[in-house]
Amino acid sequence: MRRIILTLLLIFLYVPSPAAAFEKAAPMDFIFKGGEYRERITMVIEAPITARIEGPEGCHFYIDFAGRSELQNTETDDNGIETYSAIPEAVFIRSDRDDLDPSTFSAGLIYEPVTSSLAWLLRSSDPGHPEEKWTKELSESEYKFIGFQTTITAEVGTNAFLVQYAGTIPDTNEIVIEITDADAPDILTRKLIYPTEIPGYFQMPGGGILGIEKIEIEEGVPMLLYEWGKEPPL
Repeated sequence: MRRIILTLLLIFLYVPSPAAAFEKAAPMDFIFKGGEYRERITMVIEAPITARIEGPEGCHFYIDFAGRSELQNTETDDNGIETYSAIPEAVFIRSDRDDLDPSTFSAGLIYEPVTSSLAWLLRSSDPGHPEEKWTKELSESEYKFIGFQTTITAEVGTNAFLVQYAGTIPDTNEIVIEITDADAPDILTRKLIYPTEIPGYFQMPGGGILGIEKIEIEEGVPMLLYEWGKEPPL
């Protein structure tokens, strides 16, 4: 009788109600991050683009990106607005005024997380003058050139624990889950889940119970619908 009661208790703990809301992840998304890790977000300009922005005294500047460029997060103000700056080698700035030196200006993007809006940024960097800024919101057609990239690092021996949905294997449609446990003998492990096993709940290496509802194809991309029945212990 004791064994039956224990089994029923485990089922009660790990099987969610039908009304549970599942989260959605794209391939390479982290579905769990915990412990001592560092996260760096980069704004990526995916293809060549030229932006036009009004500068000082009504003149116009042209900001040319010749190809794929990464812009680093250099500032976040008190309102949470993020500034991403291009390194000088990645951008060419020119003006319709001959008396202005484009080399004294820098360029980048401003991101407003609340509205998810982006704006081009032109900033004067002449040491002989006070810093000035000019911005212009991206046009609808320009948004498709911009993306975000997140880099996560963890040192070996720390208690960092990361779980990443790596996508599916084309031939078998197996779901690939990759686990990083920086404090384990095997730091990187992979778990394969067969399509016939879902929906279901799965014990993760290192701990945790991951619930997978299904794989949902969106524009050819296999999106994972999941929830944690029990988050990995740290």
